[in-house]
Amino acid sequence: MASKGAKIALTYLITIIVTLLVIGGIGYMLLQEIMAPKEEKQPEINLEQMGSINDYVPVFENNKTTLIIFDSEKRMSGCSFMVVRMLADERRITVMPLPSDTYSNVGGTENSIYEFYRLGGTADAVSAVEAALDVDIDYYLKLNNESFSVIVDIFGGVDFHIPYNLEYENPDTGEETIFREGETYLDSRDLRKIITYPLYSSGEEYRAKMTGVAVNDLINRNVAPGFSKYVDDYFSTIVNSTVETNFTAYDYESQADAIKYVSENDENICQLLTVTGQYNENALFVLDENFLKSLPERFKLYEAVSDMTASE
Repeated sequence: MASKGAKIALTYLITIIVTLLVIGGIGYMLLQEIMAPKEEKQPEINLEQMGSINDYVPVFENNKTTLIIFDSEKRMSGCSFMVVRMLADERRITVMPLPSDTYSNVGGTENSIYEFYRLGGTADAVSAVEAALDVDIDYYLKLNNESFSVIVDIFGGVDFHIPYNLEYENPDTGEETIFREGETYLDSRDLRKIITYPLYSSGEEYRAKMTGVAVNDLINRNVAPGFSKYVDDYFSTIVNSTVETNFTAYDYESQADAIKYVSENDENICQLLTVTGQYNENALFVLDENFLKSLPERFKLYEAVSDMTASE
């Protein structure tokens, strides 16, 4: 009997000890959970969303200068020249129209940029503009009426202020130009007429300013956030039109992100730069010397050097 009682007592004791250990262990874990500092729940990572984040930032080398030539008709007022400087690292572009009768000296030959173009084509026009401005041209874009319309239609036209009544009948085509003073909407056909109107009272200098204002407003009023989504399609549309350019598919590949970056600027991306000068005895528009000296800064032609680097 004593042996049997001892066994029962031992079994009871072991059961109590095991129960205490189990309960104690569970209690210890609960206490640790309660006392441990709470960690904030980390958000789930959406890899697809991360891949769409655009952290691209352009560099100075993305800043490029393009000469746009609009050859609508074989007359001086039927041809327009505009220099466009993309400042990608500042998220803006500058458009600078040049009067067609702007003076240039190329290798000792003096003439207007229009005459250089008429006699020597696009290559000579590029050389004439480079000589007149002392600025290197990276790309050129030559438009005729068809490719001009393609580009303007991409932007969708522009509201424009007509300074005074404009009336003209083209003797070569019979096309009439009739605009009344005041605000009006210009589609690509009407804008072409404004740009090539030959009877502005202040001549080629004023026609260039009108061109600049129209193009500046066309860009600023139609480029908005979301425009970059269609840049690839726009490029394909333009290069497949009748445009003539040295801007290749390879160039586009290297510049596409910079162009899209600029187009997503929340503010007006385009700034108009109007040239200043005076006519010489040969009726050529000579650009002002001080204006030319200011161009490197206005176009940001040289990369900024830090004070530390400059002092070394």
